[in-house]
Amino acid sequence: MKPLLRALISLMLIAYPLLVWWLAQQGLTDGLLFLLLAVLLLQVVVQGVKAPKSWLSVAVLIVVTITFLLTDQLTSVLLYPVWMNVAMLTVFSLSLWFKPAVITRLARLMEGELSEKAVAYTEKVTVVWIGFFLINGAVSLATVLYGDMDIWSLYNGFIAYVLMGLLFAIEWSVRRVVKDRH
Repeated sequence: MKPLLRALISLMLIAYPLLVWWLAQQGLTDGLLFLLLAVLLLQVVVQGVKAPKSWLSVAVLIVVTITFLLTDQLTSVLLYPVWMNVAMLTVFSLSLWFKPAVITRLARLMEGELSEKAVAYTEKVTVVWIGFFLINGAVSLATVLYGDMDIWSLYNGFIAYVLMGLLFAIEWSVRRVVKDRH
């Protein structure tokens, strides 16, 4: 049951911008904040409080709630992708100081122990992802400030995912070449 619930939560968070767009088109924005908060809380319960993903969800949940208190419900909901980028930027950045870096950890899960050169490479990739989260978060914020729901939905519900997938595919391809050389 937990794997199915985790998959549904992930799917809902991935589809979140499109769901927000659709509900806004229907004039049903009143419950968006509570829907988001409920999904984030459910994620914490399903993952368990000790899971790092739960910490991230709790942090974003707190920031979204504070944003709601300072702005309005729709703005706080639209800023969710911005806060997720800030959270990921923070996690990836901190991992460079409190090693191993996020990408190094992921590489060790897939490859086992890594050479010093491989660790240096994964740290460079972590820096690339930091740049991605910084730029993606800034563009996401710009879509909120611009105030066009269609543009916000297109960027946050489609373009950002395509860019993330492209970065992942490019990095994976480069990693194969680098790995073959060493």
